Amino acid sequence: MAPTEAGPAVAAESPRGPTRRDPMLLWLVAAVLLLARVGLGFYETRHPQRRPDLVSWVPAADAPALARTSGRPIFYDFSADWCGPCVKMSEEVFTDEKHAAAVSRIAVPVHVVDRQREEGRNSPWVDSLQRAYGVTAFPTLIVADADGKVLEKIEGYPGANDFVQWLGRAGVKHRLSGARGGAITFP
Repeated sequence: MAPTEAGPAVAAESPRGPTRRDPMLLWLVAAVLLLARVGLGFYETRHPQRRPDLVSWVPAADAPALARTSGRPIFYDFSADWCGPCVKMSEEVFTDEKHAAAVSRIAVPVHVVDRQREEGRNSPWVDSLQRAYGVTAFPTLIVADADGKVLEKIEGYPGANDFVQWLGRAGVKHRLSGARGGAITFP
């Protein structure tokens, strides 16, 4: 500043304290964001994101015809959304590229989901398949020929490697047997 006739220039006083208006508001926003991220982390731990199913599932109505033309047996996976071992099997087998490819290569895969607990009833297809194969527990895994004859059946999930070996043995048994059972009809 230039001196004035009244006297020397007076320097402007510099502010004291923080130069931002509300530093407490910034700290509060940072704390809320941190708490939100921690809460989201706990939620994600308890509700992990599901990986996509990689098996090429076939509708139950189309499976016998596809089994006949392909020469592969039908693999029925009877499961339910509330079934812990079913979810584990899905995560370890059906979302794994190698295992899912083996399932689709060995058999014609059919995923049959029981909705009795959630909706109070199942579709006619699910009911008839469960009755025809005597399904009383989940998961129930069945390998059948195109006519519906059961080649192999297990209840429960044996683990990813044991399951793939079991399915492979059932596929070999199907190829070696060449036998056809009596046809099972569905609605």
